[in-house]
Amino acid sequence: MPTPRPAILSSIRSLISAFTSKASTPAILAHFTSSPTPLVHEHGSPLFQPFLPFIGRDFIGLKAVGEYFDLLAQHLAISDATFDDEDDWVVDPQILTVCLRGRARFTSLETKESWLETFLWRVTLSEDLTGESEPDAGQGLKVQEYRVWADTGAAFLASRGELKDLESANPSNVRRSVAGAHEVDEVLGGEDYPIKDKLGAGLSFGGSSG
Repeated sequence: MPTPRPAILSSIRSLISAFTSKASTPAILAHFTSSPTPLVHEHGSPLFQPFLPFIGRDFIGLKAVGEYFDLLAQHLAISDATFDDEDDWVVDPQILTVCLRGRARFTSLETKESWLETFLWRVTLSEDLTGESEPDAGQGLKVQEYRVWADTGAAFLASRGELKDLESANPSNVRRSVAGAHEVDEVLGGEDYPIKDKLGAGLSFGGSSG
């Protein structure tokens, strides 16, 4: 029997709340399973690791997941985070996985350079097994797998203090993208390539998002 959709969404909302409220690492870890073993992976080239050690590697286990969020907090400040409406999330209740998109301003703590960014989360949930009697379906859901796709290029340049050089070389593009950042991501496609359907529009409640 699939886990009730409201239970899945509630767990994701709790994770978002921790993210947007700049919760401490211990507070964030409370949203992850201890058993089964959790995993965090922010996708990107391992070549970035000397500057961005949280990118391009697996963080496996609760202690390692805490290390990921500690490293993230040591290198980047995150502000003005927002997420798409729940109607736009892709939810697969069979594998307890949700894909959703967020936006935020990121700032390199070393160079103070900042940028606006759109990122994608793929979050897989699981019942947190603690050896106690199993709760009702969905009542013990926590994050088992957390994957992020973000603008690693901007993060890398900002960590080296070189993002401003790129912006200086393309000032008109930067002004245009910053001024319309909230609009650009809302409209996928255009006159030359009109959008056909919203992501996930063809999925049924019991379908799979992959």
